[in-house]
Amino acid sequence: MRVAALISGGKDSCFNMLQCIGAGHEIVALANLCPKKKTEMDSYMFQSVGFEAIELMAKAMELPLFRIETECKSTAREIDYEYTSNDEVEDMFKLLEKVKKEVVINAVSVGAILSDYQRIRVENVCSRLGLVPLAFLWQRNQSELLTEMIKCEIDAIIIKVAALGLEPSRHLARPLRLVEPHLQAMNEKYGLNVCGEGGEYETLVLDCPLFSSRIIIDESEIVMHSNDPVAPVGYLRLKKLRLETKLPVLDLKERLKGIPVKDSDGYITDYGEEAVELVINDSQQNEIAVKEQDNVDCNERYYAPISNYSSVKSVDGFIWINNLTGNSNEPAEALSEALEKLKSCLEEVKMGLNDICSVTMYISDMGLFADLNKVYLNKLNFINPPCRACVQVPFSTPSMIILDAVAWKVPDTSSGENPAQRRTMHVQSVSHWAPANIGPYSQAVRIGDVTYVAGQIGLVPGSMQLVKGGLKAQCKLSLRHVHRILRAVDASLTLRDVVQGVCYVTDLKHVETARSFWEEKTENAIVDYVVVPVLPRNALIEWHVWAHKHNNRFDYEETGKCVDSWSISIFRRWTIESNIAAIICKVHTNNHNEVVGPSEDILLEALQYTVQKLQQNHESETEPVFVLKIFYSVRKRVAIDKLIESLNEMKNSFPLAYTVVPVTDLCSESTYLSISGIRNL
Repeated sequence: MRVAALISGGKDSCFNMLQCIGAGHEIVALANLCPKKKTEMDSYMFQSVGFEAIELMAKAMELPLFRIETECKSTAREIDYEYTSNDEVEDMFKLLEKVKKEVVINAVSVGAILSDYQRIRVENVCSRLGLVPLAFLWQRNQSELLTEMIKCEIDAIIIKVAALGLEPSRHLARPLRLVEPHLQAMNEKYGLNVCGEGGEYETLVLDCPLFSSRIIIDESEIVMHSNDPVAPVGYLRLKKLRLETKLPVLDLKERLKGIPVKDSDGYITDYGEEAVELVINDSQQNEIAVKEQDNVDCNERYYAPISNYSSVKSVDGFIWINNLTGNSNEPAEALSEALEKLKSCLEEVKMGLNDICSVTMYISDMGLFADLNKVYLNKLNFINPPCRACVQVPFSTPSMIILDAVAWKVPDTSSGENPAQRRTMHVQSVSHWAPANIGPYSQAVRIGDVTYVAGQIGLVPGSMQLVKGGLKAQCKLSLRHVHRILRAVDASLTLRDVVQGVCYVTDLKHVETARSFWEEKTENAIVDYVVVPVLPRNALIEWHVWAHKHNNRFDYEETGKCVDSWSISIFRRWTIESNIAAIICKVHTNNHNEVVGPSEDILLEALQYTVQKLQQNHESETEPVFVLKIFYSVRKRVAIDKLIESLNEMKNSFPLAYTVVPVTDLCSESTYLSISGIRNL
């Protein structure tokens, strides 16, 4: 892509430009907001100290520079941002709009590392201008990042200090590479951000591989902003600067030779336990053509979809709405109808589409995804949309679509000083952290202690392409995405805090590999393994999970029963307080020569046993609600119509929402049905 780089003069904006080049993009213009008063000014968004050197940096990079003045006014200070007149963000919009009018660009380089405030505002501007934000430093380990910058010959000096452990007289004008040991020591002693996040220190790059000339400071002075005895604040005023041509004269390609700038794949093959091995000769490479769908019997007698959705609402503000469908023969219209039903259902309980936390879409053909996504975007086009998973399943009719949704709103009856809060992780910037969500869905939504994560496949974050190496590489990378997303939502969360999930794979042979990776990385998490025809981007595996902050307070049980030649296996999790319970139930045969599927009595027994085990340990006076997702193999003979009749009868006895989903296979050849369920108050 052709990139305009937001440049402040500091190490982060310069190193992110190097990262853009490493990822295969081209820097074609620089953009800078300079302080209107021509002095160092505090800004929630931009570094202004060192603005005197920006024009020389543009000359050193031999790139056009676009500048406009800003008063550094931050009017809208909430984390989420919407258009606000006279805010400094609108100055950035005008700046990038000006660049776009004069230069062909389709992306913007931004050096954000940890600041959601900064990232969200750049993403807002880029979205309005149709540009892709590139933030390759996002969520990087700061110690590793600082070391990498120095190894890549980012020659920067400190030009502002504002933190305990840094002194203007000692540290201003000193090279970053010499101060690094002190920064690491102050990090251990005082918790200093080693990369200066939050304005603890700021830098000016005097030289780097992007420059054909080096910036020389002939005259400067220290300006004390605050003489605080604990953390004095001071900055370097640059009074006289010049450029010095670097010899020998080399072009950019030659200057980058020997510089350890990695491409996007390089950032998934490093970092110890998180490293992903690219096994190019793996027998299951993602480059192979997607196999043709096997001829599965999708006769309507195996699946009798019902038009009525089901919903349940808990006392803590959650509502589950399952089995939303449309009646149209056109898939896009059917989705629109399903979303209208969802909206109406939410309105009945005084909620709206913006209260949705998570959506699962089951569609008949992944080739329709682009058209369906336009409909989805039209309905859920707002800040911080829900997370989402989308898979193709073998519906009997091409227009068939099913939606499941979870929504939440603080209940009117909520008591207590600290009601649950919602936090959404909606990162749209391309980075090396995890896949960007450039669309109407978020990576994760946290409500109180519960975090819902969007379906994750093995995309290389920096390129947004499937990782090479086949199933094992995709499995490991997608699990790394889940881990990193959880950690970004809440620093205390890890992959081991996952309570329950569904693992979608495209071949029954993939199940054991997926299971082994999962059990190695997690702790008693219960997962339903499901085989479907096609996943997004033709991925081989997708994880769709939810986690709980107090996963260590969940108990675990494996149990089951045998009925005739059939086994009903239960895997159950529940909190010590028993306010939440999760379950996976599998119905499989002990007779490998079995041809006839489970009888109506066996199916009813499995349903009742699942609900009974979900109900177990529940002692609250509050009536619980139950949510079931039932997967059945279309290769097997399963009396789905009778199963649905039993579910509808159960709905008359207790609050129950359910979805019945046809799939190609389940976790094994002998498994005919699986039930993934939760119980909440």
